[in-house]
Amino acid sequence: MPLNQSFWQRMSILGILIIAIGLSVPPFRAIIEQSMFMQMVIQMPLLFIGGACLNTFSISKKISQNIASWNVFGLTGFMLAQTILIYWMLPISIDRAVVIPLVDVAKVLTLMIAGFLVGDALHKSPAALQLFFIGYFVAMMIWLGMYFIYTDMRLCNAYSLNSQYWTGYGLCAISIATVAYWSWRVLKK
Repeated sequence: MPLNQSFWQRMSILGILIIAIGLSVPPFRAIIEQSMFMQMVIQMPLLFIGGACLNTFSISKKISQNIASWNVFGLTGFMLAQTILIYWMLPISIDRAVVIPLVDVAKVLTLMIAGFLVGDALHKSPAALQLFFIGYFVAMMIWLGMYFIYTDMRLCNAYSLNSQYWTGYGLCAISIATVAYWSWRVLKK
């Protein structure tokens, strides 16, 4: 009997989460301690995507039903996720996640929660509301990426200026990919 698509989808989600969480566990933690690019452009988006994809699991449907009363149209979910994402874009937050392992655990959990909330909100919200929050987030990421590229100051104490430079390009690339994915998703409906 062939395995269905849902099984492979769930295994892919679990794989994404294992890789993303694994980067915070020794000995792989050294990878994100040495590279701002690996932390902000690889690990953090994987945690967010993994959290967003958790909506395919049955337990997440129960959670979504429980939060439905305060997450009408996904507005609260978008706002909470936006707050979490803004916090983890601050250079001081990135520095703390590198230096303090407990803060890194908080990063892992909160980014997965943000992803889950956005995944849930995308199912509940109209396109105009999605455009507002995704547009704001993308504009913020592009601005931060460009700032990382063009500033001569090292913003994170834990990382080199070269790592910051490549992270800026990575954030701009993620922004373009986010707009492309969201546009495809809206036009597909």
